Amino acid sequence: MMPVLWAMAATLLVACGSKTGKSASETDSLAADSLNDETIDKHSEAYIRQRIDTIYKFVGKVTYDSEGNRNYTYSTFNLDSAYRSERYYALMQQALDICDETGDILYDYDYWVCGQDWSDDWSCKVAKVYNVTDSTALVDLAIHNFSDMETTIALRFERGDWYIDDFCPSEDGNDDKNYLQEVIRQGLIAREKAKNLVGYWGWVGDDCPELLLRLEMTDEGLEVTECNIYRLYGFDKTTVSFNGTDLSVNELDYDEEAQEVNHEFHFDAHLDINGDLTGECLIRHPLASRNYVGPLTLRKDYFKYRDDVKRK
Repeated sequence: MMPVLWAMAATLLVACGSKTGKSASETDSLAADSLNDETIDKHSEAYIRQRIDTIYKFVGKVTYDSEGNRNYTYSTFNLDSAYRSERYYALMQQALDICDETGDILYDYDYWVCGQDWSDDWSCKVAKVYNVTDSTALVDLAIHNFSDMETTIALRFERGDWYIDDFCPSEDGNDDKNYLQEVIRQGLIAREKAKNLVGYWGWVGDDCPELLLRLEMTDEGLEVTECNIYRLYGFDKTTVSFNGTDLSVNELDYDEEAQEVNHEFHFDAHLDINGDLTGECLIRHPLASRNYVGPLTLRKDYFKYRDDVKRK
């Protein structure tokens, strides 16, 4: 699968803030700065400049917490649902869902501020508005974030106003929407491969945890429906990701009050030439006779006490 780390952690910092699903209508932050007069020409350069200025002024505002410190992840306002076009936002959400399945990071930088971090003197100005049609427009932005830089955004006119339809649009198609589409395409390929993992998996070998793992396919990808150490203890909140090559099964129960781990399970594996899942496993559990860190191999539809020579 193509790497999903770009040049700059947004929820990565994913999507530059909490994905709450709020829309612009759920806040009065823009009321005083919006132009609602129906006689205004919303396709004029002046209006488009005002619209983008309003959006990016708000980007600057939500980078401060209640104590006046710059902290972009502090705000619960969802810039993406408020200011992206409907099709662009839906594409990003689909890509995020795919990354939940594959364990990849969609964005490792904040595309709103053009960087992983933001300087105290971060600023944004509209440099140019051009190629305006009934439904589309392009805007060049001059952004200062530690240094001066330029970027372009594509706009789409819908729902009575302009919304961002792409960051860094490109005539050769090598833009953000193309990137999201490729993430989705590769993720769907991985999902098809994941269907081969559906079923029961049992441990192979003697000097390793007697792990039994069951995987099922849902509309949201692979799901762990059973993960336990035979006749000892189990894990019931296990998550799984598979990118077409590597499988990762994890559970971490952390006591926030005591600030300590109650139990944890990690199994990172791949299919070997025999079709077995082989990799490294870590188990820490209060009911375990011993913690385990080391290699582990699982075989599909295999149960050692049934299919192998029983221990005496």
